[in-house]
Amino acid sequence: MSVVSSVALAAQSFVADAVIALAAKDGETFDPDKVTPGPEGFIATAVFAAAVILLGFLLVKRLRRNSYRHEIREDIAAELADAGTADDAGATGAVPEETQRGEGSGDSGSRGTGA
Repeated sequence: MSVVSSVALAAQSFVADAVIALAAKDGETFDPDKVTPGPEGFIATAVFAAAVILLGFLLVKRLRRNSYRHEIREDIAAELADAGTADDAGATGAVPEETQRGEGSGDSGSRGTGA
């Protein structure tokens, strides 16, 4: 055991003895069998348990969503690969419709009213 942990243990036992001495009233002795957390401890434990359960449900929800997105991306990639091989087999050399219409170039709706 290191020196630091020995000092920490001694300080902890000193503080515990001081708290027990302050808590004892009129010469009462400390009975470790009668120590209970009380309603505050029950409420704190219940809130903590509810938070852990809620976080578990949220984690499962996010994992499922991520899994579904991954499956959909794989399906789309497979479809695009199939479509790409079909286009290559035909060797049409056609330009996609979006490129022909100018979509995605950022100039849509930029014409003025002529004022």
